[in-house]
Amino acid sequence: MMNKGIKTRLIIHEILCEIKKNNINFDSQTIQNKINIFSEKDRSFINNVCLNSMRRYFFVKKIINKYLRKESNFSQEILLLSAVTQIVFLKFKEYAVIDCSVSLAKKIRVNPGLINATLKNINRDKENLSNIRMKFSDLPNWFQRKAKNLTISEKKLFVDNFYQEPNLHLVFKNKEKMETFEEKIFYTSSNSAFLLERKKLQNIKSFKYGNWWVQDFSSSWPISNLNYNFKDKKIIDLCSAPGGKSFQILSKKISLTLNDKSKFRLKNLNENLKRLNFKAKILNLDLLNTNLKEKYDFIILDSPCSSIGTIRKNPEILFKTSAPDMLGLIKLQKGLLNKASTFLNKKGVILYMVCSFLKEETTEQVDNFLKRNKNFTLDLCAFKNSSEYAKNFLKNKYMNTLPKKIDKFNIDGYFAACLIKNN
Repeated sequence: MMNKGIKTRLIIHEILCEIKKNNINFDSQTIQNKINIFSEKDRSFINNVCLNSMRRYFFVKKIINKYLRKESNFSQEILLLSAVTQIVFLKFKEYAVIDCSVSLAKKIRVNPGLINATLKNINRDKENLSNIRMKFSDLPNWFQRKAKNLTISEKKLFVDNFYQEPNLHLVFKNKEKMETFEEKIFYTSSNSAFLLERKKLQNIKSFKYGNWWVQDFSSSWPISNLNYNFKDKKIIDLCSAPGGKSFQILSKKISLTLNDKSKFRLKNLNENLKRLNFKAKILNLDLLNTNLKEKYDFIILDSPCSSIGTIRKNPEILFKTSAPDMLGLIKLQKGLLNKASTFLNKKGVILYMVCSFLKEETTEQVDNFLKRNKNFTLDLCAFKNSSEYAKNFLKNKYMNTLPKKIDKFNIDGYFAACLIKNN
């Protein structure tokens, strides 16, 4: 019978192999079903090692290459990946990691002697190895091609930030809810803040009262800083789940319609609405195959995308063997923008957003839409120039940022543009 240390590390190995080979997401039902059979403490351990192993993948590859004469096979590489991450970057007790890794090597038929010797050598040098650096050219070829428009300084910024753990950012229903919040926070606006100490959200007392929700600062910034009066406007959020942007509007006691194609994502949205005590009309439409009879004054289109801006939360994006289906995603974004334009009243606005900084999904997508739709213009004054953090986000008429830091906190890469229908 396996002890707990080996059992949890075996499941970590299986999860990392499955994500790498089959190109599935860490939060997929398949992966989460594997994790959910464990205790809360073990789930936390598995999540920690899996996510940080993927974040540190490119660093660990460089380390392994220093100590192995031959290129490692797939299973050996994944076993060393999680073990080296634990020893060098997570600072776990090395004897426990090495002992369990050697036992695991025997079970999965990877040379245990090689694993033992390699990990002991790496452990001796772990202080120096923790400072190992990587270059933009170490990243996957597909990403280098798609991000070739980034400047040298932007590439460095990405390399310096993409592997770090995300910070939790909360948006509150109002200023009063934030001021009575029981945990230590760093204010980012009159109703939003970073959580200073990492905690399980359900263990925070006010969670059950529905006073706030989790929403990355970059994602919350566009709606918080729009030069737009939502009062008496007809509004729809076309891809709304899990709901953060809609909640920003609902918290102002303004009604809107919420839609999402995915029934699974709508379940999550409904749970969030119930906890926050918000009510809204909810649709479950496949927009590309739908012609809405109603017209709207303001449309939120947070489109499906590569999600590369959320790389800290979703490190599997660069860890997977295959690149995202960029052609499919760009076609979908184009289709959703075109369809949204048919739901819009005269002088109406589409707020187009993606959690990406890749040119094809952001500025190029908007420029191509404007070429096809001469009755639309880009709102040059959509966002408040004078607002705090504006200089971090506003770039060439758009809200556009890489994953980076503000006030020492990690934020996502994000893009937003306001498109006005003139007739």
